[in-house]
Order: sequence, then structure tokens, then C-alpha cells
Amino acid sequence: AKETLEVYAPLAHRLGIHAIKWELEDRSFEILHPRKYAEIKAMVADRRADREAAVSKAGEVLGAELAKVDIPAEIAGRAKHFYSIYDKMAKKGREFNEIYDLTAMRVIVERAGDEGTRDCYGALGIIHSLWKPMPGRFKDFIAMPKLNRYRSLHTTVIGPNGTPLEIQVRTREMHEEAEL
Repeated sequence: AKETLEVYAPLAHRLGIHAIKWELEDRSFEILHPRKYAEIKAMVADRRADREAAVSKAGEVLGAELAKVDIPAEIAGRAKHFYSIYDKMAKKGREFNEIYDLTAMRVIVERAGDEGTRDCYGALGIIHSLWKPMPGRFKDFIAMPKLNRYRSLHTTVIGPNGTPLEIQVRTREMHEEAEL
């Protein structure tokens, strides 16, 4: 498990195979730190229904606004992985209640190429007009992709319930490349 966490998960990250990276990290974390894993799993489950309902409601509001300006998109909730919560708490010295992106929203615009890229930035503009962005919580990995070719827009806003909501915006092509 330690070797997997130190070698194979970072290798999957470097190759851009995030679905495998997250699974390797969570399984290794469960074996290496069973008590911490159980604690985080319980804390995540504790208010999961409330968070998912809030994200669903925000998604409906955003979907209606995107439809008004003809930006076809799929909007879905996204749960943070247990190891990434633990890692953020350990590396940044944060408490569980200071982790903003336990449940986040992902917006996948349907058009591809340059039109898709324009739709990503258009969706971001609508997001920031609906909810106030949090200072220092915006990253543009479309204009400046990561070394592993990851492309997406990340922003954290004060959502409809007054709580932080992380939102990722990308095209379907960008999403498939990031996940697979």
C-alpha cells in the first residue's frame, strides 16, 4: 500500500489517469491508516445528503441559466475522495470543516473544440454572476494546462446556501482525457 501510494498513484497522476489514481490512493489510505480512513468516511457520510441536495439545487439554477444563453452542458455533483481530504488536512494543517470541496459540481459543456472552450468561459461568467467567487480560489488550466495535459476551469464560489461550492468547468473531451 505504501509503495502504491508513493509510486503507482503518482505515476497514474502523471499519466493523467485520475480514475485509477483516486482508487489507488483511497485503497492504500484505507490499509495504511484504517482509523483515519474510517473517521473521514464517517464525517463525509454525516452530512452527505444535505450537501448533495444543495449541489443538486445549485445545478438546477445553473442549468436554467446556461440554457438561456444556449450553452448545452451536463451538470453533476462530484464527491471528494477520502485520501485527498486526508492529504489536504495533513499538508495544509486544516480541519475537516475547513475543506471546501467535499462535494463539488462539475459542468461539462457539450460542444467541442474552440466552441467548447468559449462555452467553458461563458459558463464560468454565468457562475460568477450567480454566486460570489471566493478570492484566490480560481484556476485556469485551459489557458495554462498542467504538465499531464489536464485542462479545466476551477472556481470556488459562495453557493446558494452561503457555503463554499467548488465548480469545475470543462468540455467532454477535456473530461475524458482527465478521467481516462
